[in-house]
Amino acid sequence: MEEQRHKSNSGNIAAGTVITLTGAGLWGLNAVVSKYLMARGLDTMWVVNFRMIMSGIVLLIAAAFRNPGGFFDIWKDRRSVIRLLIIAAFAFGVCQTTYYLSIDYSNAGIASAIQQTAPVFVLIAVIIREHRLPRRAELLTLPLVIFGSFLIATHGDIHALAVDPLALLFGLISALTCALYMVLPSELIKRYGTFETVGWGLFLGGCMIAPFCRLWEFPAAWDGALIAGMIFIILPGAAIAFAMFLYGTSIVGPVKGGVYNLFEPVVAVTASAALLGQSFHIAELLGIAAILLGIAILTVSKAE
Repeated sequence: MEEQRHKSNSGNIAAGTVITLTGAGLWGLNAVVSKYLMARGLDTMWVVNFRMIMSGIVLLIAAAFRNPGGFFDIWKDRRSVIRLLIIAAFAFGVCQTTYYLSIDYSNAGIASAIQQTAPVFVLIAVIIREHRLPRRAELLTLPLVIFGSFLIATHGDIHALAVDPLALLFGLISALTCALYMVLPSELIKRYGTFETVGWGLFLGGCMIAPFCRLWEFPAAWDGALIAGMIFIILPGAAIAFAMFLYGTSIVGPVKGGVYNLFEPVVAVTASAALLGQSFHIAELLGIAAILLGIAILTVSKAE
C-alpha cells in the first residue's frame, strides 16, 4: 500500500511538472507570436489591448462556469473593488503594455528575461521594509541579476548600449509592475478565486487603456496567419497558459513552480531563433543565463 501511494505521488509530481512547464512554455511562445504580429504591421498597443480584453473575457467565462453564485462577489466589498482597480491599472494595464513595448523594441527573449527580474524588486522592497541586510542567497542573486542586465544592455562594453534604451526602460517598468502583480492580488485570489481576480483584472485593465490604444480601429488586411496568431496569444498564450501553470504549481508547490517559470524566457529565446530567425549575441545569452540563475537561487532559498 505504501509503495502504491509513493508511486501515485511520484506520478502526480511528474504530471504537475509537465503541466507547469507547458504553461510557462506557452507564455514564452506567446511573446514570440506577439513579436511576429508586430513585425507583420499590427500596432503594438492594439495587440496588447485586444489580448487583455479577450483573455480577460475567456477567464471570466471560466469563472462563471466554475462558481456562478460568486461571480460578482468581488464587487460587493468596497475595499476589494479599490484594490482590484489598482491591480487592473498597474499590475495588468501598465505591466502588459510595457512588456509588449519591450518586445517590440528588442525581442521576445530579452523582454522575457528582463521581466523575470520582478522578484528582485520584491526582494528589495522586503529588505527595506524589514530594515535588514540581505541574506546569503540574496547577496548572490542581486549581483547576478545586475551583471546579467549589464551584459544584455552593453554586451560587455561599458561605454555603449547594445540594446535600444526604450527596450530596457519598458522592460524595467514591466518588471516593476509585475512585482506588484506578485504581491497585490494574493489577498483577492484567496478570497474570490484566481480566475475571478485575474479575469476581472485583465478585462478592466484592457478597458482602462483602450482609449489610448484606439481599439475601435480594427486593423485591415487580415490573413490566416494573423488570425491564427491572434487566437494563439488570447487562448493558448494567455488563458490556457495561465490555467495550466497555476494548476501545475498547485501540484508541485510554489518553489518548484517559481523555478519552472524560468522556462518561459528559455522558450522565448529558442523559438525566436528557430521561428523568427533572430540571432542573439553571446553576451545577451550569458546575461539571460545570469538573470535566470539569480532568480532560481532566490526562489529556492525561500524554501529553506
